Amino acid sequence: MKMLKLASAVLALSMTGALAAQAAPGFTTANVNHRTGPDTDFPSMGVIPEGTSVDVRGCLRDESWCDVIAGGNRGWVFSEYLALSRRGQYVPVPDIGLRDARIPVVTFLAANYWRQHYTGRPWFKERDRWVSFKPRPRPGWKAPPSGPRKAGWWRHGYQAPSGMRAPPDRGWKRPDRPRGDRPGPDHRGDHRR
Repeated sequence: MKMLKLASAVLALSMTGALAAQAAPGFTTANVNHRTGPDTDFPSMGVIPEGTSVDVRGCLRDESWCDVIAGGNRGWVFSEYLALSRRGQYVPVPDIGLRDARIPVVTFLAANYWRQHYTGRPWFKERDRWVSFKPRPRPGWKAPPSGPRKAGWWRHGYQAPSGMRAPPDRGWKRPDRPRGDRPGPDHRGDHRR
């Protein structure tokens, strides 16, 4: 029995290490809510500012939400507000795809996730409300295409911000653009998300 427990512990640690090795460093491309679950109904821990370095731990199979660590907090953000380095440029996660970005597909179980990451946090006392809550499919989000992806496949009329470059050492901001070339509110990570 002791050997079985020891083997289970070693396996769990090795799997955790494999997942950690697959996590991807990225950056936020807008001010975006950092939520305690993959749905806009989950509480927000606050807004992650544009240009913040994040550790992408995994994304849901449909690539709509990703589990990230930012500023020591772990939570969920919309995937299109995350970018990864790709051939010297920063590209939104959905335009790359999880397999090509080597980001693991993860599932979300509120009870486990909250117990692992939020014990002792002020909102943890509300956990019973979230244990039975089933995240809804994200409105307007469609399944990722197979094969090569066109930029912005995930949003009708989306235009990728021009000039996305690698962030400087302490943060990243998109370069200023002429007034007429600014994205609309749905491209800035409006705080309702």
